[in-house]
Amino acid sequence: MYRLHDKTRRRVCMAGFLLVCVLPTVGVLAWCVKRNMPGRSAAEAQRLSRELGLRVSLDGVRYLRPGEMLYEGLTLADPETGEPVLRCRLLQTTWTAANDAEGKSTATLQLAASQPEIEADRFERIVQLVGRMLRCEAGRPEVDLQLTSGEVTLRAEENSHTVTELRASLRAIDGVNQAQVSFRLAGVAMPQPIQLRVVRNRQTTPPTTGFELDTGGGAVPCGLLAVGLDMLRPLGPQCRFRGYVWANETSDGVSPSGWDMEVTGALSDVDLDRLVSSHFPHKLGGTGQVTIQWARVRGGRLEDASGTLVAGTGIGGRAVISRSLIDAAVTQLGLQRGAEPTTPGDLLPYEQLELAFTVDSQGVTLRGRCAAGGPGAILVDRYSRLLGESPAGAQPVVALLRTLVPANELRVPATRQTEWLMRHLPVAEIVPSEAAEARLPEARVRLGAKSY
Repeated sequence: MYRLHDKTRRRVCMAGFLLVCVLPTVGVLAWCVKRNMPGRSAAEAQRLSRELGLRVSLDGVRYLRPGEMLYEGLTLADPETGEPVLRCRLLQTTWTAANDAEGKSTATLQLAASQPEIEADRFERIVQLVGRMLRCEAGRPEVDLQLTSGEVTLRAEENSHTVTELRASLRAIDGVNQAQVSFRLAGVAMPQPIQLRVVRNRQTTPPTTGFELDTGGGAVPCGLLAVGLDMLRPLGPQCRFRGYVWANETSDGVSPSGWDMEVTGALSDVDLDRLVSSHFPHKLGGTGQVTIQWARVRGGRLEDASGTLVAGTGIGGRAVISRSLIDAAVTQLGLQRGAEPTTPGDLLPYEQLELAFTVDSQGVTLRGRCAAGGPGAILVDRYSRLLGESPAGAQPVVALLRTLVPANELRVPATRQTEWLMRHLPVAEIVPSEAAEARLPEARVRLGAKSY
């Protein structure tokens, strides 16, 4: 056996000690110093700002173990104004890797947020960020993202909302980017969590977006949904929606051209004064309950809808209606005028407003459902019927617009208040009658000795 010299053995032991003990220790110490340098938090904030497109600030960054980081005092702000969009006391990130069914390795980023707070009036920035991530314009598209939080607060001037058991994910599957969110409302008994799914389909030309909302049997505040859908704001801060919504962006092959949508459900505590009186010269006060049996939208325009509306003193709110609205309903919608109200003045109190409605390309049909006032009663006060359904049946959609705007010489009430309705209500097709087609002139051309 070959024997090393004593001096050689000492050198080998010293080299082994340096390689196995000293160098790894120095490397770990250097890594720790680098990770905890004063400018590390600022550098990490700049990196996140570039990836997210928002101004990011951090109070501190801690490295718990390989693949795990803890952000302290995270704030996302508008890059132009600097106003805060989201604050989070602690955010822990964990990187993991797993193999799918095909044996392909997939990276997953798990986020655990502690007490995040979102400013409702700037929530659009969060929506835009998610949209960019779905379009592969932000973040890392090849990474599956998972977010959990026990409680999230959405701060608003009128009403703040708190959601619990938040679970969110963002992943790409076969050319389709999909974001899913589930949560519950704090203090509200819900049989199932609220489910929201947003899909970006990159297999179509051009790519299109769709979403699906299921409230799981619970009632969602419309103020919370209005964060992403401004059209719900006029319904009032107390309004809630319970039901199902499906929507998909349509395309003409060149660019997105509108939305196809289906809705079924119910709206409770609708502020009729805010919905009608704030936009039109008439007065309609009270709290309404709207049941949507179905509503279908094609290309951004309502195709048909059916449901019921109930309001009155038994539901809540100051149930009053202006004489001008009753007169317009009689003149434009053909509703039957009831007894002359005994209350002086323009505002008349009513006991019950209940009707069933159908809206389609044929027009608007209103059917009275009031228990008092006789068959077909739409509006009643304490003593008699004020309005009854029209014997003529469906009325043109434009008659509804004329009812809402002041009397004027325009046959089509094209005003700022009705512009949105005109773009989204159904329109009828012009179909020539058989008699008109029979009267179409026929031209004959004589060329030489022949007629054609």
